[in-house]
Amino acid sequence: MHWISFLSLTLKGSLYLGTLYISLTFIVPVTKSLVESYFATSVSFNLDTIYLNWNTSFPAITVCELYNSEKIWDTSDSLFGIEHDFHIDDFVGEIAFFRGICTSCEMCEKVQCPDNFTQLLDVFRSKCHELIVECQYLNNIFDCCDQFLPILTEYGVCYTFNSVQARKVAQVQFKNNRMTGAGNLKFLATADIQVNVHAPIDVPYLFSEGMIRETVLLGNNKELILNVIEVYNHESVEELNYEQRRCRYSHEHSEQRIGIYEFYSFSGCIVECTVTLQLLYCNCTSHFMAVPSKNSLPMCDYQGLICLTDIHDRLVAERKSCDCMSSCEEPEYNIIYNTADDKQDSEKDFSDIHVALVELPTQRYVRRVSKTFLDLLISFGGLISLFFNLSALRVVEAIFMGLEYRREVLKWSNRIFVGTLKYLKILIKLK
Repeated sequence: MHWISFLSLTLKGSLYLGTLYISLTFIVPVTKSLVESYFATSVSFNLDTIYLNWNTSFPAITVCELYNSEKIWDTSDSLFGIEHDFHIDDFVGEIAFFRGICTSCEMCEKVQCPDNFTQLLDVFRSKCHELIVECQYLNNIFDCCDQFLPILTEYGVCYTFNSVQARKVAQVQFKNNRMTGAGNLKFLATADIQVNVHAPIDVPYLFSEGMIRETVLLGNNKELILNVIEVYNHESVEELNYEQRRCRYSHEHSEQRIGIYEFYSFSGCIVECTVTLQLLYCNCTSHFMAVPSKNSLPMCDYQGLICLTDIHDRLVAERKSCDCMSSCEEPEYNIIYNTADDKQDSEKDFSDIHVALVELPTQRYVRRVSKTFLDLLISFGGLISLFFNLSALRVVEAIFMGLEYRREVLKWSNRIFVGTLKYLKILIKLK
């Protein structure tokens, strides 16, 4: 009877082992597919139109002064004297409105160029109160420079309204809802400017795609009417790592951060990545990014700017490969109406700028977790049950059966072990 029981146990064991071996060829690829699906589709986007009483962030409006040759000539005359070398005007213009290239820097080896770039910016760039006047938000008048705050950009120091980065506070200041109505901002500009409209977490940057950017010459009017689609993140989304959700929250800085901006954004990441490349190739960065009172980055002199000019094309190419993810908190702004550019010169001493939302949005995107770790665990459980008819109850049952028949199992294991040793001794003697 013992031999019959042992033979039955052996046959069962062989059957289980054979089944396991055959099943592995199916289990492994299916398991791999489950894991890949979990990481690839952990987050889903849905369009929410049910609840309309949410807060909508008004966009950040960033104003950057544009190059003005007449202003540079007049200021140069008062600073360097009427008899100064006129090549200096070209150099000063490229320093004050640096765009990544300084062709006039090479002449500094023959002509004595001003070397205090910080002072040049202070003299040749307009201050906030000189550039922006008569501001209104929702028809309420406010002091422009209380809300248009300075911010470091690749265009130099610009002045931005409703920017999280400039205020260094994570919450958006100006929001619209059913109580406030759709937001609108009006102000006057006293020089040629570039108006950037973007998400409050973003910053203007060179070669940006998708960011609203309008050039407004002095004396012209500009009206921008926008609509906005917010992105709402469900609370469970933050529990995923940024690789799974494929975006970063404002407090999740990238590994290449050098501290120019307080919060993470895609645009800020691109700017900081570009500065890192400049430091790598030229051991310095532009005077727009290196501000002694704000950071300790080495500032380029004219020789450093020549180096940046030489690698400009390389920087443009390599910054496209920067490891920057989109922000999880970026609303989408689209232009509904934009006044045509007035190509005729105007004699007015100011430009009238008006930026407004066409209406409060009636829909928004919601980012949710579509597959949690519990879903992955349930999938694994179903897979194991499918191939082995296994469950938690059967595992517990197997443990109790092992404890119940442990003596029999130990006895037969001992017999097999002793018999194997005797058989091996016989083989050794025969040899």
